[in-house]
Amino acid sequence: MDDIFGPIRELVTPGDKVVLKPNLVKEGHLFAPNEWEQVITHPVIVECALREVLEALQGEGEVVVADAPQADADWTEIMRRTGLDAMASQLGQEYGISVTCIDLREECWIARNGVVVSARKQQGDPLGYVSIDLGSKSEFVDKLVKNYYGADYDTEETRRYHNEKNNIYVFSRSVLAADVFINLPKMKTHKLAGMTGCLKNIVGACIVKNSLPHHTLGAPSEGGDQFAEESNRSNTEGALKKIGGRLLSYKNPLISYPIAFAKKLMGKSLGMTGEVVRNGSWHGNDTIWRAVVDLNKILLYADGEGVMRDTPQRRYYAIVDGVVAGEGTGPLAPDRKETGMLFAGQNPVALDASQAWLMGFDYRCIPSIVHGLSSRGYTLLGAEYSAIELVGAAPRCGRLGELDSRNSLGFRPHFGWAGNVEQRTSDDGVSSGGDKSL
Repeated sequence: MDDIFGPIRELVTPGDKVVLKPNLVKEGHLFAPNEWEQVITHPVIVECALREVLEALQGEGEVVVADAPQADADWTEIMRRTGLDAMASQLGQEYGISVTCIDLREECWIARNGVVVSARKQQGDPLGYVSIDLGSKSEFVDKLVKNYYGADYDTEETRRYHNEKNNIYVFSRSVLAADVFINLPKMKTHKLAGMTGCLKNIVGACIVKNSLPHHTLGAPSEGGDQFAEESNRSNTEGALKKIGGRLLSYKNPLISYPIAFAKKLMGKSLGMTGEVVRNGSWHGNDTIWRAVVDLNKILLYADGEGVMRDTPQRRYYAIVDGVVAGEGTGPLAPDRKETGMLFAGQNPVALDASQAWLMGFDYRCIPSIVHGLSSRGYTLLGAEYSAIELVGAAPRCGRLGELDSRNSLGFRPHFGWAGNVEQRTSDDGVSSGGDKSL
């Protein structure tokens, strides 16, 4: 365990402000609410990391445990279930240092059948937020069709953030105020991005979710990635979604609840979400990876005021929680995959590439990794894939390009990615890649 958590003491110095960022996306499994261990970062991982931080601070500094969960997540239930709030307070008193758990969201939604029926304002980040425009250094620059869909039906809001001129993200000031950022993601599959790890976990520092494009409306024939192909079903669903979005813009429960009920009924004829590809939940999503890579540029290169600099602005360390991981229909409804594994390092791209291999996925089929290796404007990893090395117990140690893929953990991908992301193995164990190339 010292090999995993020990490096934190070398990274943190007395007087630092340290942010720990677990994955607290939702209080429980979408279809089995009492299950949560494969959905969010386990509190024991957070506690171990926090103890190392507090030891290193030697009574001087500040610690924040922060995340912006899914908009309809219940923060109170997350804290009750994990005990994070009580644990952080107790350790803070023990070490004489301020430790706070912060729900970064400024708005919490009540949703029914995936439809927002009401919303309430809340405190959010006590330091506020900053809008950061990556402009021509955004990964969205070369995307021709900009008909983006963000977190909800307000596509006009997303359009104001991302258009022909601007590529703006609304980011947490508490995160940017950090001297040290400790990333604590959960190892699991993801319907939009293929997998969630270090890179994807930074979505939780982007506060206005409509400033984060999730997919592009339409089928590939229209330059979109909402659906895998154009069909009568996709055309019907696309038209209904536009109509429903206009009605939902009134944010009137008298309208919202009937639409939520209608959506449930329509699911029987259009196909349930866990059975058909919709809303960018497939390997052809050409949108979300751009936002993910952009957000990691901001995390590493934006100063405390949100000004992008030429050199990294904070120290970084990540510990990936794969002890009880998630496979299948992630990120909200994954099946348990018990690997007993933790792995750590100081670069998000290298760690995600390692995670992809461990899961049995070909990194060349995970767009955020591919483009993280050659990001626009700001370097996320100054090395080639072949230079990334796993250090640990055999047989899962060595340079990634030389490891025998038969020793990977063989995760089952989300159904929208199945057959397109798995490693293809020759007789000698060398991976030949998935069906999709980037």
